[in-house]
Amino acid sequence: MVDNHYEILGIEDDATQDEVKKAYRKLAKELHPDINKADATQAAEKFKIVKDSYEILSNPLKREKYDLQLMRSGGSPPVQETPTVQQAVYNGPPIAPQRGSDVKIDTKITFGNSYTGIKKEITIQLPIKCGYCAGSGAAQGSPISQCPTCRGSGALLAPVQTPQGYVNQRVVCTTCNGRGILMQKFCPTCSGVGLINGQETVSISLPSGVEDGAVIKINEKGGYGLGAGPRGDLLLTVEVEDDPNMRREENDLFIEEIITLPKAVFGGKHRVMTLEGRRTLRIPPNTKSRTEFFIEGEGFPDPISGDHGDLYVVVYIDPPEKINDGVKKLLKKLAVELGENLDDLGL
Repeated sequence: MVDNHYEILGIEDDATQDEVKKAYRKLAKELHPDINKADATQAAEKFKIVKDSYEILSNPLKREKYDLQLMRSGGSPPVQETPTVQQAVYNGPPIAPQRGSDVKIDTKITFGNSYTGIKKEITIQLPIKCGYCAGSGAAQGSPISQCPTCRGSGALLAPVQTPQGYVNQRVVCTTCNGRGILMQKFCPTCSGVGLINGQETVSISLPSGVEDGAVIKINEKGGYGLGAGPRGDLLLTVEVEDDPNMRREENDLFIEEIITLPKAVFGGKHRVMTLEGRRTLRIPPNTKSRTEFFIEGEGFPDPISGDHGDLYVVVYIDPPEKINDGVKKLLKKLAVELGENLDDLGL
């Protein structure tokens, strides 16, 4: 007998994914060791059962396989073969084809790639059509017939009480599990689901200016649908690597540069490597450390409007790491000229 994971979580067999998650969180909280200190072992065993049920029902592919097992074992609620006043055949569009699941993955790009944009190929794990049965779910050579209960629509109309009275609502036919068809023998590879876990290489294009944490939706590149159902979407979360000398604030670009003490005092030219290439920056005399140089319109492009932010070059004065005796004498002389007390300089 197949365990009824719906009963374990205390939900109906047509519960949505949000309802499955809500029920699991509630039970997980009730079975927490801090709450069940007197019988932590039994609570842990119950939690394992609840967790196993959640892992099956929260995965669309595992849930589809489980529903088929439950139907075969007689675990599903019985459906009358002949429609009655309480339950009628649904005559609308068939619901047997089901949309594929969305696939969520992360992709990492460099700081420079986020500025220019990038095209790349990624390999993703997702539900794909079973190659053995071509997605039908039936064993090769096994006959497929229309479900006599729902007449191929995959659904029935059942009355639901509302403040205005009873209203007929579409429900999944449990005779065929919403497929609209019956199979004598299930595919040995996919167990009648029509889908298996597989992988696929997808070409993606990230726009220039894409930000860290941005979610890019690529339509119909997710899991394959059941029957003739459409594919789900690919949801791509972008992770931008840090750069040791650059940072982004909204669409503005900040670059940190080191200049020498003589250049800070006398001024001069300083070459900066930006995301657009090398450019020359003019340093005025007596430049202080942490001075910002503003360059309009050379920041990040906005991924939607294309408008560029600004570039800020922040300079820091870098003292020499090693100096000889001659340089030391010159620095002492400079310190005296500037009014420094040599005793306070650690000489």
